[in-house]
Amino acid sequence: MRFFLGNVLPYLAWAVFLLGLAWRTVTWLTRPVPMSLTLLPGPADSSRRAALMALELLGFRSLWRGDRVLALTAWLMHLSLAVVLAGHVVGIATLGGQFCWFGADAATSAALSHWLGMTSGLLLAGLLALLGLRRLSIAELRRLSAPSDYLALGLLLAAAGSGIALRAACGTDELGNPSCTDLVQVRAYLASLLVLRPGEMPGQPFFVLHFTLVNLLLMYFPFSKLVHLTGGVVSRVLTLRPCPVYPTPAGRST
Repeated sequence: MRFFLGNVLPYLAWAVFLLGLAWRTVTWLTRPVPMSLTLLPGPADSSRRAALMALELLGFRSLWRGDRVLALTAWLMHLSLAVVLAGHVVGIATLGGQFCWFGADAATSAALSHWLGMTSGLLLAGLLALLGLRRLSIAELRRLSAPSDYLALGLLLAAAGSGIALRAACGTDELGNPSCTDLVQVRAYLASLLVLRPGEMPGQPFFVLHFTLVNLLLMYFPFSKLVHLTGGVVSRVLTLRPCPVYPTPAGRST
C-alpha cells in the first residue's frame, strides 16, 4: 500500500488532473455558441478586456456586487490557499530558510516559516468551514447543493486539516526550533518524483495522510466545481467579447 501511495498515486493523480483539466477546457472552447453572450457594451481593445478579466478573477467584482460578505470570505479563502501553496513550494525548496533572504538567521527563518504555515493553514480551514456552514444554514443553498459540492469542500478541508495536524505534531529540536517532518527527506522524495525515479516516501503518518488527500483532491478537481479555475477564464472571454453590430453587414455573420 505504501508503495502505491508513494510511487504510483502521485503520477496517477497528476495524469488525471492535467488530462481532465485539458479535456474540460477543450470541451468548453469547442462547444458552439450560436449567439453573442455579451450583454453590455465593453472595451473593444484586447488589453482593456484583459484588465477587466483580471479584475474579475482576482477581485471577485461580480460577486462583490451581489454579496459582499460572501465575496470577502471567498477572496480571503483563495488568498490563504495561494499563500499555503506558495509556502509549500518555497518552504520545501529552501528547507524553511526563505526568510534568510531578508536577513533572518536560520533558526528565526525556520520559526517564521512554521508560524506562517500554521497561520495560513488555520485561516484556510476556518474559511472553508465557514463556507460549508453557510451552505448548510441557508435553506435555498441547501436545496441547490449537490453531494459533489460537499465532497469538494470536504476534501479541501480534510487536506487543510491534515496539514495543520502535521504541523501541530511537530516537536522541537535541541535548539528549541520547530521540528516537523524532515524537510530534507521531503525535498529529496519530491525531487525523485519529478525526475521519474521515485524514492522512499517519508513515513510520518500525518505526512502520508496529507499527501494522499492532496493527490485525491487533484484527481477530483477536473470533475468538480473546483474547475472554475479555468472555467472562469473561458466564461469571461465569452462575455467580454465586443458586442455585435446590428444590422449585420451583408455577407457577414456575427
